[in-house]
Amino acid sequence: MSIVFDLEIPNAREGFFVPHGFATAEQVVDVIVEAEKLGFNAVWATDFFAPVESSGISLKSPPTWFEPLMILANAAANTKKIKLGTGVLMLPYRDPTVLAKQVSTLDHLSSGRLLLGIGLGAYRDEFARVRAHQAKAHRGRILDEYLEILIRLLSDERSVSMDGRYVSLDRVDMHPKPIQTPLPIYLPARGDHSYERIANWDLNVMVPALNGSKFLGELSPFLASAGKELASRDIIGEAELHMGATNEAAARSYQNTAMGQFRIERAIPQNRKSLETMVSANWIGNAESIIDKMNLSKEQGIRHFNLLHVAADSLSSRLEQMQQFAEEVMPHVR
Repeated sequence: MSIVFDLEIPNAREGFFVPHGFATAEQVVDVIVEAEKLGFNAVWATDFFAPVESSGISLKSPPTWFEPLMILANAAANTKKIKLGTGVLMLPYRDPTVLAKQVSTLDHLSSGRLLLGIGLGAYRDEFARVRAHQAKAHRGRILDEYLEILIRLLSDERSVSMDGRYVSLDRVDMHPKPIQTPLPIYLPARGDHSYERIANWDLNVMVPALNGSKFLGELSPFLASAGKELASRDIIGEAELHMGATNEAAARSYQNTAMGQFRIERAIPQNRKSLETMVSANWIGNAESIIDKMNLSKEQGIRHFNLLHVAADSLSSRLEQMQQFAEEVMPHVR
């Protein structure tokens, strides 16, 4: 596999990593169009519903968060080659039967370019507000049932039935099926429960790019127990990006961005990181240092990189960061 580079888009990052009023829905799609021009392999749209106390963002000024599937559907009509991913869709928040129809339709609208990243969701109190009738339910068990029915509906299986605790279907024969068979599904690899799901359903994985060997090493025994191999799946290494003329300048600049301030100062105390930790764990620096970090990740078997967050406080600054990365880094990590 050749080296490829992806990019998260700012559809739902207000209040966390970008200032209020950062981008309209149309401008978010414009970022995707520009990413295609710059040679990025895929974009990933994130998923949040409502601000909650545990997130660390201010509840006084509600952020604008655009729904990822709708953004990607618009992008499908305005692009030709770039892949369109959900990174990640909070599966327990959604009806999995309806979602199966939505993602299959989106795969057709994009001519087979959809990548489906799914996850549990970052904040339990957000889930409790959005799914109040399930506030006391075990999210992991919901995820397991929803994932099973989603995969079955997207497969060639006909007349799908299930009588579970959270899902009940009776002979559902859903069409059309996705263009891609199977549809690429990704799950963050972050612990034993996620490793079990990845192994059970033979999923692709997302790991921190600069510590990927730890998570891949922990995942491998689960795959072996299921008779599967790590090499048979796509592995995405993710990290945050902020470039500067020197490593020192990039670190100072990052610290002053909304993203840097959130990570270091505004997140709830247990989630805060030092500047040194953020710099060492991410692609924060000049082009040469970022190239070196990516080459180290290559040695760990990662050949698919995702710029998980781009630290920039204006749309123009973000586009400049994207262009600088495309020109100064991408050609040298191959």
